[in-house]
Amino acid sequence: MKVLKNILMVTTVTVFGLWFSGCAGKPITFKSVDPKAYEDVKDKGRKISGSASGFQLLLFIPIGVNDRHENAYGQLLAQANGDYITDVKIEESWTYGLVGTSYTTTITAMAYPKK
Repeated sequence: MKVLKNILMVTTVTVFGLWFSGCAGKPITFKSVDPKAYEDVKDKGRKISGSASGFQLLLFIPIGVNDRHENAYGQLLAQANGDYITDVKIEESWTYGLVGTSYTTTITAMAYPKK
């Protein structure tokens, strides 16, 4: 009986450990840009954006949910092509499906060329 109780305890701890580790996402940081660095090229700014989605199956199993911010920011950086990034805006949206929820992150910004 004691062995069964220990197996149940280890299984419970393992399941909850995996469940909580699935809820960890990576934070993204935006670098500050001095407005004086791009004030001569303000008329050459362009709008860029990046978007990424994930799905929460049965409201319990995350599929691509935790890294969607990082993926959207990676798309934004690729579009910027090394230019200054300013005026960053993050938009979150979700859509309910029959077996779960789809989460989408869209990051928009202005890109100004470097001198």
